[in-house]
Amino acid sequence: MIVNHLRGTLAVATALCLAAIPLAAPARAASSCKLVKVAAIPLEMDGNQLLAAVTINGKPTHMQIDTGAWMSLLSRPSLGQLGLKAVDAESELIGIDGKSRLLQTTLDSLELGAWRGRDVRVYVGGYRAFGGDAVGLLGMDLLERYDMEFDLAHKLLSLYKPEKCDNDVLAYWSDSYNVTDMESGRGTRSRIRLTVSVNGQPVHAQLDSGASLTVLDEGVARRVGVDVAAGEAEKGGGAQGVNGYKIEDHIGTFDSFSIGDETIRHAKLRVTDLYNRVGERLVGSKLATSYGDTDMYLGVDFLRSHRVYVASSQRKIYFTYQGGPVFQMIGPVRPPEEDESTAANGGRADKPSAAAPQPTRE
Repeated sequence: MIVNHLRGTLAVATALCLAAIPLAAPARAASSCKLVKVAAIPLEMDGNQLLAAVTINGKPTHMQIDTGAWMSLLSRPSLGQLGLKAVDAESELIGIDGKSRLLQTTLDSLELGAWRGRDVRVYVGGYRAFGGDAVGLLGMDLLERYDMEFDLAHKLLSLYKPEKCDNDVLAYWSDSYNVTDMESGRGTRSRIRLTVSVNGQPVHAQLDSGASLTVLDEGVARRVGVDVAAGEAEKGGGAQGVNGYKIEDHIGTFDSFSIGDETIRHAKLRVTDLYNRVGERLVGSKLATSYGDTDMYLGVDFLRSHRVYVASSQRKIYFTYQGGPVFQMIGPVRPPEEDESTAANGGRADKPSAAAPQPTRE
């Protein structure tokens, strides 16, 4: 949900100690591939926000897992809570809801599962508090070093370091899976970028665990034949940027949405003008960038309905449909009992919502 554009330059220094645990992938054929599990991070769900327990300077709290953020970030309101002081970073935080000054602070210690960091320098920005007691975002400056497996049915994020797995299938939990390539090119190394299809036309998307709900840019929607501003399109619930201001959205119906071999017919998607507020294109659901090449953000609603392995080591994304609506139109919160029944059924929903179109393999 957060990748950002900075006015100025500042390095984020981290020193994390990792305890590697070897985990052999189930054998499909003779292979020397081995997945080394670096960490298994339990997730807590606050609506559609993925929260991980952390300890900052000896104080237990939470941070949001955000693959849309190329850097980790604390919110301004958290400074008083954590007893921290910050200095000006000579940079700006640019979000869909405007701009604010970016600060910098240093944490004496940061703990996340088996990770231990000392003298960790992080940015501070935005005036909005995050969900629950979350004090900030864990971004791709930490996460991009590993392959990531999102298993929200079991509320778990696992980090891996594959060994000799260049040509192996890493969707180890299923013999039936989808796979799509991650995009390469300028600025894509710290972003989970892929090409999807909307109404048969290519759309550049980003997998963003910081975005509660999937959203498509209004201009791109018009390009593929759906103009939510021209008709009586239903209004969505709106979105909120990192600076705390609400952004209006609408719901559009599209003939098709495809990712890999998975296709949804008559797909309903939330549509908003991602670039209007600050006059720049955005990366992530909250912050802006000058790249100008992201059309759509696949949010936590997509992750809830799929088990996803982001193989940065192969530049591929493996995923399996687990059940339920892929894109949430009513929310952002799914009923807790649905999460429980999904987990109890081994990660598959017993009764997918009949109101939402279900994906098929094509």
